[in-house]
Amino acid sequence: MISVAPVKLDFVAEIGNIDLTKAISETQFSEIEAAFEKYAVLIFHDQPLSEDQQNSFANKFGPLGRPAAPFRPENTERLKRPESADISNVDERGDVLPEGDVRLLINRANALWHTDSTFKRVPAKMSMLCAQSVVPTGGETEFADMRAAWDALPEDRQKALDGLVAEHDYFHSRMKVGLDPRSVSPERRAMLPPVPQILVRTHPVTGRKSLYLASHIKRIYGMADAEAQKLVDQLMAHSTQPQFTYAHQWAVGDVVLWDNRCTMHRGRPHDPKLPRVMRRATAMDIGPSVQEGWKPAA
Repeated sequence: MISVAPVKLDFVAEIGNIDLTKAISETQFSEIEAAFEKYAVLIFHDQPLSEDQQNSFANKFGPLGRPAAPFRPENTERLKRPESADISNVDERGDVLPEGDVRLLINRANALWHTDSTFKRVPAKMSMLCAQSVVPTGGETEFADMRAAWDALPEDRQKALDGLVAEHDYFHSRMKVGLDPRSVSPERRAMLPPVPQILVRTHPVTGRKSLYLASHIKRIYGMADAEAQKLVDQLMAHSTQPQFTYAHQWAVGDVVLWDNRCTMHRGRPHDPKLPRVMRRATAMDIGPSVQEGWKPAA
C-alpha cells in the first residue's frame, strides 16, 4: 500500500512506498488515483524516471497530449517523444539558452498563473513534471487550490459566476510576456485558435466546484472587455491568496502530478544563467468543458 502524507488538509500530499520506475499494479494505481482526486497535487521524491517511464505512467490517466509549439525552431528538440514537453532553459547540447531565444517565451509564460492547455478545445486533465536539474534557489512551482477558492466566495458571487464562459487564447498569454503580435501570422494563429471554456467547473469524480482560470483568458462572452478583465483580475487575486496556495521546492528526482480541472499553477523566478531542466507529460481531459454545440449568444 502506498503512503499518503497530506501537506494541507485536502490539498497537496506526498506519496511514498512506491517506485514509479517499476511496473505499477492496478491496486497501486487505484490508490494513487484516489489520492489524486482528493488532494489534487501529488509529490513523489527520488523517482529518476526516463522519458518513456514518465509517459507510460502519465498515460494511465488518459491519452497524452502534445505540447503547443508554434514558435519552436526546427531541429531543436531535446526529447525523443512528441508527447513530451521540455520545460527547461537549455538547448539540445545542454547549454543554457541565450537571452532572445524564442523558447524562453514558454518559460516566461509559465511564470504567469495558468492552467495547462485551456487554450485547446479539449484541455488537460493531469500534468506530470519530473526534475532532472534544479537551481539552488528560486524556481519553485506554486499551486493554487481552485476548489477552496470557490468555496470561500460569497453565495451571491458564486451564483453570478456559475454559467459564464471565457475565451482562452494561447497567443494572448504569450503577448503578456513579450511576444510581438506582428510575429503571429495567420498560419500560426490557425494552429491554435481561441476556444471557449467554462469559468466554473464541477469535478466529475468528487462533485466539488472550482474556479477555472488561466492567464490565457482573453475575454468573457457577454461582457465588455474592461469589465471582464476586471473580473478576471479580481478572481486571480482571490484564488492566489496564501491560504489557497502551496509552493514546491524542487529536488532532483522529484515528480509532481496535478489536477488541471481544479488547480492553477505558475513557475517562480530563478537565476536564468543556471540550468533548470524539467520534463512534462500531460494527460488530456475526456472532452471540452463547454457543452457540445455551445455557441456564444449573438
